[in-house]
Amino acid sequence: MNEPLGKPQDHFTDTDLFSVLNIFVDNEGIMQYNCDWDNTAEGISAVASIFYKIMFDDLPESILAEIKQQCVLNGNEENYMQIISLISSFAVENNKEDLNTNDDEVVVQPDQVFHL
Repeated sequence: MNEPLGKPQDHFTDTDLFSVLNIFVDNEGIMQYNCDWDNTAEGISAVASIFYKIMFDDLPESILAEIKQQCVLNGNEENYMQIISLISSFAVENNKEDLNTNDDEVVVQPDQVFHL
């Protein structure tokens, strides 16, 4: 991971993978990412597939379901609940600017709430 973050690497060396998207938060709380793919039609298709699944195919919900299952297996249900609570707080904060003075306004749109 010595490559500049946010830019594709010049070459892809892992022969078992066509594409990789790493998203992480450093110790200063800054979110960063690194995306890499094999320079073939399969690699380009694979990276496009990653973004499709994130944007349109409920990948975040699937990941959260696996996190929930792992937390339950490890007896860390409180961690899962904290994660969900923080996601909700982030969504509310993000949508705060969009609120009108109308008290009937929905804070978080129904399609933005995870089905838990």
